[in-house]
Amino acid sequence: MNEPGAAVCSTCGLILLNAVPKRRAADQVSTRRRVADVEMMPCPFCEGTISARAVRCRYCAEVVNDDYYRERARRIRSRLNYASWVAYLFGLGVLLLFRPVGLLSIAAGLVLSIVYYAIPAEPPPSRRRGGSKSGLGTMILRQLRLERAAVPIPMLRNKKLIFVGTPLVAALIGYSANLLFLQEPMNDILERNEAFRGMKVSTHYRYWVIPGVVVYDLRTLSLKQTPLDVHTAFLEFAKSLRDERFARVELSYQGVTRFSIDGEAFRKLGDEYARRNFDYVLYRLPRLLRAAEGTTAPSATAPDRDALLHFHRQWYGSDALTRSVGR
Repeated sequence: MNEPGAAVCSTCGLILLNAVPKRRAADQVSTRRRVADVEMMPCPFCEGTISARAVRCRYCAEVVNDDYYRERARRIRSRLNYASWVAYLFGLGVLLLFRPVGLLSIAAGLVLSIVYYAIPAEPPPSRRRGGSKSGLGTMILRQLRLERAAVPIPMLRNKKLIFVGTPLVAALIGYSANLLFLQEPMNDILERNEAFRGMKVSTHYRYWVIPGVVVYDLRTLSLKQTPLDVHTAFLEFAKSLRDERFARVELSYQGVTRFSIDGEAFRKLGDEYARRNFDYVLYRLPRLLRAAEGTTAPSATAPDRDALLHFHRQWYGSDALTRSVGR
């Protein structure tokens, strides 16, 4: 007598065939085979065996799932559309503050737009289907159709915040550009020379956003500074930026523009000061300046020394606190 379900007789060792359980490996193989049979299907064009989830046949390269092809193209195009607009907006915001970054961002948006329009919105027509091909105008209209962006932004439920954040990021980049490329070199100049102690100069782009125009704003002077010290500080600034290209440089006093100098003349001024051509940087400078409204330029017939003193009086010496310095 054997227990119910025994595989082998305990007395004689006979294999009880009716009680042998199914082997697990064989069961798994048959299960996988059934699943594979369900997941595979014949291609309607070439009769090749392909996956049921396939978009294209791996044998004849025909699109077998038009709906999935359209949905996938829509998702990709919507993301490219979203990314291109973000690149355009960011580039336009940064363009006035830091031109290389703005141009690079706009170029990236242009490339994304080209890729967006290059992705087919509809599956390519099959030669084996025998259907009529759509016209060129219909295809162009489908390609020019903008897909709605469906890209989730982490931690931002309101996507309109992107239009607020872009100007803020652009303003931060602009402030950093003014600080790093203009103000920091000026601060180093004022700290290196003991004669400049008490002098404060603000250097920045025009309206803080126009990189082609630099404002040299003389904010504060102490009684220790002489006109030669003020002149030297400006020449040191020109020397530090002689490799840059600007349209013009404006000389201001406490926010009021008094004179302006052409960008090429400003660059040459820095070069001549680096060569220690003091005759040029002292007596030639007043002749290169253009007086702003409310300021008189030195007379063309005035001696060089008188023209230099006239320039300093008109720049900052008319103020009550700096009149003694201007003299």
